[in-house]
Amino acid sequence: MIKLLFFTVSLTPAATLLGWGEGLAWPLFEGVRLTLDLTPLSAFFLLLLAMAAPLVALPMLRGTADSPAFVLFGLLLLGMQLLLLAGDFISLFIGWEIMTWSSYLLLLRSARTDLETAQSYILFNLLSAFLLLAAILVFYRFTGHFEIRTAAGLTDWQEILLALLFGLAFLTKVGTLPLHLWVPRSYDQAPDAFSAFLSALVSKMGVYGLVLLPTLFPDALAGLLGRLLDGPAAGYLLAWIGVVTSIVATFKAISQEDMKRLLAYSSIAQLGYITTAIGVGSSLALGGALYQALVHTLVKLLLFISIAGIVLRTGQRRFNDLGRLMERMPISFFGVLIGIIGLAGMPPLPGFAAKYLIFVSLLDARWLLLLAAMVLASTAAFVYCYKLIYAPFLGHANSASAKTATEAPWQYLVPQLVLMGLLVGLGLFPGLGVRLLIDPVLIALQMDPLGSPSWGELVTPYGGYDGVVLMVVFGTAFVLVTGLFFLLRGRMRRAGSPYDLSYAGEVPTAETPLHYGAGMGRELRRIPLVGWILRHSTQGFYAALVRQTRTAAELLSGFYSGNPQAWVLLAVLVFALALQASIGGI
Repeated sequence: MIKLLFFTVSLTPAATLLGWGEGLAWPLFEGVRLTLDLTPLSAFFLLLLAMAAPLVALPMLRGTADSPAFVLFGLLLLGMQLLLLAGDFISLFIGWEIMTWSSYLLLLRSARTDLETAQSYILFNLLSAFLLLAAILVFYRFTGHFEIRTAAGLTDWQEILLALLFGLAFLTKVGTLPLHLWVPRSYDQAPDAFSAFLSALVSKMGVYGLVLLPTLFPDALAGLLGRLLDGPAAGYLLAWIGVVTSIVATFKAISQEDMKRLLAYSSIAQLGYITTAIGVGSSLALGGALYQALVHTLVKLLLFISIAGIVLRTGQRRFNDLGRLMERMPISFFGVLIGIIGLAGMPPLPGFAAKYLIFVSLLDARWLLLLAAMVLASTAAFVYCYKLIYAPFLGHANSASAKTATEAPWQYLVPQLVLMGLLVGLGLFPGLGVRLLIDPVLIALQMDPLGSPSWGELVTPYGGYDGVVLMVVFGTAFVLVTGLFFLLRGRMRRAGSPYDLSYAGEVPTAETPLHYGAGMGRELRRIPLVGWILRHSTQGFYAALVRQTRTAAELLSGFYSGNPQAWVLLAVLVFALALQASIGGI
C-alpha cells in the first residue's frame, strides 16, 4: 500500500503546480533554459499516466520485496512526466532517455527475456533516441533555440528534414512498420503486468510526439502534391503508414498461438489507427486519434492485466493449453469480454466512438481508398478478438492447470473492475470524453472543437448517436439472450469428452487438435494477400542489414595500420569539419 501511495503521489503532477501556459524555467547557459509547462495536450497524456500507474502497480508489485523494480518503475513514471511537461527539447530528451533506460532495465528483470529480445528493445529505442537527438540539434541549428513551439522562418526543405527526423524517432517508439520488430518480443517477454504499461502508456509517448509535429511544422510538404490530396502530402504518407501497419499487424495477430503475442500485434494495429488519424490532420481526425488513445489505454490495461491473471493461475500462455475458464475465472472472463468489445470498436463501448470519428474524418478528407483499407483492418480484427475470448474461456480445457484454475488475486481484479467501469461509463457518455478531455486540446492547438450537446451524445457533421440509448438497447438484448440461454440450458446435452461430436463424417483421434485456438485463422493463409503477409516479416530485412554492416566493418578494419594516432587524427579532422559546417563556413 505504501508503494501504491508513492506512485499516486509521484503523479500528482508537479503539473498541478503549473497553470495553463505558466511554466517554470531554470537557466542552463546563455540563451538556453530548461522549462516545464502544462498544456492541455500534455495534461491529456498526464491524465492517462496518472490513471494507469496505480492500476499497473497493484499486480506488478504484488507481494514483492523487489526494491530495484520498485525504484525503476518510479523512475520510469518520473521520466515520462518530465517528457510530457517539457517546454523545451532538452528537457524532453532527458525525460525520453530516463524512460528508455528504466523501461529497458525493467524488461531485463523478467526471467523470460532472452538476449535477442533485450538487444532488439535497446537498439530500436536507441535508434529512436539518436534520431530525436539529431532532430533537436538540427532544429537548434535552424532556429537558434530549443523551445517546443512553431518553427518560424524555415524553408520547405528545412521543415521536411526536421519533420522526417522527428517523425522517424516517434514512429519507432509507436512501433509502426517496419520499425515494429522490437514490440512483439518485448511485450511478450516482459513481466506480465508490466506488459500492460508498455502497451498502454510507453507507446503513447510516441503518439504525443506525433501530435506535436503538425504544430511544430504546419507547412511541411504542403506544396502542389498537398493541394491535389486535399491535405499535406506528409500527412497522406503518414496515414498510409498507419493503415498498412494496421492491416499487417491484424493478420499477424490472428495467426498467433500465444495470448500475449496476440495482444502485442493487436496493440501495433490499434496504434496504426491513431497514426492514420494524425496523418489526416483535421479536427475530426485528431479528436478521433485522441479518443482512440484514451480507449486503447483503458483496453490494453484491462486485457493485459486479465491475461496476466490467467497466466499467474494456470502457468499457461498458449491457447491450446487453456479452455473453459469462464466458470473458474468469471471476473477475468468479463474483463476480457469488455476488453475485446472495446478493442473491436463495437457499440456500445467507447471504441465505437473513437473509430467512428476516425472513419468520418477519412470520409470528410475524401481519402476513400484509405477508408476502405482501414475498414478491412477493423473488420478482420473481429477474428482475433473472438479467438481471445473463445479459446481460453469457452473451449475445452486441455491442461491440468486450466481444469483446476481459480480466480486471479484481488490485486488483479480491482484494476479490472475499475477499468470495466471506466469503459462502460465512457460508452454511456461519449460526449463526456469529448467535452472534458479532447475539446480543450483541440482548442489549444487552434483547431475547431468537436462539440457535444450533452454528455451522452457524440455529434459530427455526418451524424452521431446517443450513448445512453445505445447502451440500453444493447444491454437489453444482452440480458434477453443470456436469460434465454440459461432458460434452455437444462435441455442442452453436454459433451462427455472433447471428442464427443460430429466432425464432418470423420471420427477424430486423440491426436486431432480440436481446440478452437489450434486452427483459428489458419485457412486465411489461402487468401493471396493474407498468405503473403503471414509468410513474410521484416526480420529478413534486418538480418540482411546486419550482414552488410559486418561486411562494411571488416572492410574498414582492413585500413587499420596498427597506428592509433592516425585514427585519432582522422577523428579530429572529421570533428573540425563538422564544427565548421555547423558554424556556417561550408
